[in-house]
Amino acid sequence: MIPIAICDDELLHARQTQAAIRRCEAQAVTRCFETPLALLAAVTQQGYAPRVAVLDIRMAGMDGIELAKRLNALVPGCAVIFLTAYLSYAPDVYETRHVYFVLKSELDRRIGSALRAALAETASLQLATAHGYRNVPVTDVLFLERILRKTRVVLTDGEELVTAAPAALLEAVPDGVFLRCHQSYWANYSHITAMEKDEFVLTGGLRVPISRSYRSAARSAFFANLRGEEG
Repeated sequence: MIPIAICDDELLHARQTQAAIRRCEAQAVTRCFETPLALLAAVTQQGYAPRVAVLDIRMAGMDGIELAKRLNALVPGCAVIFLTAYLSYAPDVYETRHVYFVLKSELDRRIGSALRAALAETASLQLATAHGYRNVPVTDVLFLERILRKTRVVLTDGEELVTAAPAALLEAVPDGVFLRCHQSYWANYSHITAMEKDEFVLTGGLRVPISRSYRSAARSAFFANLRGEEG
């Protein structure tokens, strides 16, 4: 299950956000907070540790940006999504670490992409390597390649060879983060810079093949994700 905190001092908007999240993420366990202080109290006094926090920016007293700064310090592994009715707040969100900015008017259209980004930001692969166990953030993984009974995990800083199958490695990773483009290849969408006829071009110029049998599905997933990002 995925604990998700929602903080909005307008209860109706909080409930709308809660419903939108539940429609696109079946594993979400949401908690609504009407004030930043209530959310901070749950974290500091009850041990509440949300994996994702969806924060309204404009709230009485402490605003969402200040709340995000405090959450960054208290729960470093929590990904922040800012939610607001005012586009003018967009430049201000860069004062603190966050993964997405969503206008309330675009909530239903954008929350799915925002959650995928947030969950990818906080997800990791558990790799049993020849040197011991290694916990690797999904954001550091470029692609997976299955070679006979081994999986080659290509990272931004090198690679690892493990026995676990890609399906097992990706079990806890949200759908849509990796695109299967070949019988033996899974590419991390966030590192795809271009799609050519028979290849994905990745960060650093690396290329992974797209096989004929996966071309249609890979193309559809690539452009569906692209439309979601552009909103």
